[in-house]
Amino acid sequence: MKQKDIICDSGIFISLTSSCLIDLLYYFSKKYHVRFIIPPAVEEEMILYPINKKVKRYLFSAIRIQDAVNDGVITKIEKKETNSEADRIMNYANNLFYMRGKPIKLIQKGEAETIALAIELGVDNLLVDERTTRLLIEAPFSIKKHLEHEFKINVMVNRKNMNELSGKISNLNVIRSSELVSVAYENGYFNKYQNMRKNSFEAALYKIKFSGCSIGFDEIREYLKRVK
Repeated sequence: MKQKDIICDSGIFISLTSSCLIDLLYYFSKKYHVRFIIPPAVEEEMILYPINKKVKRYLFSAIRIQDAVNDGVITKIEKKETNSEADRIMNYANNLFYMRGKPIKLIQKGEAETIALAIELGVDNLLVDERTTRLLIEAPFSIKKHLEHEFKINVMVNRKNMNELSGKISNLNVIRSSELVSVAYENGYFNKYQNMRKNSFEAALYKIKFSGCSIGFDEIREYLKRVK
């Protein structure tokens, strides 16, 4: 079976480790030959910094993620030419919308490196739970509407940066951890819970949501309507 590559952002690991669902990565790696790839900034944020600095709040999660790297489930990419591309993407994204003449910062280095790595490797699929990054790829003007609604002020758009950024990222496909949970359910991952199978699926969706995945309550209800 052909290997499938997915580039992962930091937030996905927060969602999965906080929900005790990091075993999903092993499930997809073994059953579907998925290779989960992380750029240097994600490795630094999610593994190296918590372990080296012994940040107790994130240390166990970092150890679990490092185990997945050691087991070959997660592939870390060494520093490559992505830096300049990541800088360009971050520059476009963080100078895209303006309020009162000031640019609004939308993404950080980790998100920019994740996108840049996908472009460099020619990988279409991104595993991203963070709402802003997902909307930046799928529906950037909805960010403008959200900001105007929240701050009650007109938000200006840098059209040149919008066109440059869209030309680079509009073909990317964003997957959330909730979609991993749903596909796993449909393919028997939750069968081990026997008569609690659907209940465990529902519980996993809510836990993923409260751990950082940008899924709405209405989406969870739709998921549950579609399954047996």
